[in-house]
Amino acid sequence: RNLTVDFPAAGILSKASCDLYRFILIEEPKTWPEAQSYCREKYTDLVTVQSDADRAKLKEAANAVNFSSVAWIGFYKDPWLWSYQNTIISYAKWGNQKPDLLKTHKACATVKRNGQWVDANCTEGRYYFCQTDKQDKLQDKFKYTEKTMNWYDAQTYCRSHEIDLATVTDDTENAFLAEVLDSKNDWDAWIGLSRIPWQWSDNSSVSWSSVKWESGQPDNVNGTGECATADTDGLMADHICSTQQPFYCRENRKIQRLRFTVKSDRSLNESAVMKAIEKKVR
Repeated sequence: RNLTVDFPAAGILSKASCDLYRFILIEEPKTWPEAQSYCREKYTDLVTVQSDADRAKLKEAANAVNFSSVAWIGFYKDPWLWSYQNTIISYAKWGNQKPDLLKTHKACATVKRNGQWVDANCTEGRYYFCQTDKQDKLQDKFKYTEKTMNWYDAQTYCRSHEIDLATVTDDTENAFLAEVLDSKNDWDAWIGLSRIPWQWSDNSSVSWSSVKWESGQPDNVNGTGECATADTDGLMADHICSTQQPFYCRENRKIQRLRFTVKSDRSLNESAVMKAIEKKVR
């Protein structure tokens, strides 16, 4: 009988199903970008950890070298950036418990009429502030547009008709925007601040119900970039990406396909198949 069998080229066949990937702990400390480059060059990528099976593989890799600390994994997000020239945020006026660090869909910022900033869903409709090329007076620098648009459409409009969505650099400018909203009796409006939410290095879709953070994490609001570590139980915490840490790489096993003939008049059993495979791979 002709059979085709797939199995990991470097793996061991057993009654249990073959693992198609494994996690490897690299104990030499590196920054997150360095760790990502290393894993992509030597293996597949930094690990994705969002299932019990992933967490079990993480613990297995740590136990193999008696490791008990934290190490980089493949979870990261970019910092808040101003739309104009992609400037990293240096001044901020977030309200209490804002921005919402766990809500990935809240990736754009509004200013409220009390002057506080709130993160919101970028697809929601709001009025917005554009920034002009006039710098002498605040009433000339910022243009309030009472037309409802989502953040992306507002950005397109401001770039087409002015300079960009508003960049707010200090308390004076922020207070001016708040006064405009209050005078119009409007609640809030888009400004030019946005971020790319948490994502996996290997572009896996984020399954938020399966991602597990340490208590109180994540907690880095205005960092220059946030990257995640995991302890040996797979619980995550955010850190500045330039910190040097050990890290976990994912190795995908290569699949080797064998085609062979088993000479047997009886029903195929594991013994006959294993003997044929052993003969084939010698």
